[in-house]
Amino acid sequence: FNYSVESTWGYRDVNGTWNGMIGLLDRGEIDIGGTATFMIPQRIGVVDYVQLYTPTG
Repeated sequence: FNYSVESTWGYRDVNGTWNGMIGLLDRGEIDIGGTATFMIPQRIGVVDYVQLYTPTG
């Protein structure tokens, strides 16, 4: 089991290359990422999101 801490969720640059955790996922360098990231249209085509379920009360 290996892990790394990235400094950014991931943004696409002018060349279309992703950085951060999204870039690692897009390039197949990691299989799963965990963070509270914003779901934006550009990322939806690159990664699959799952909903966090936290029971309350």
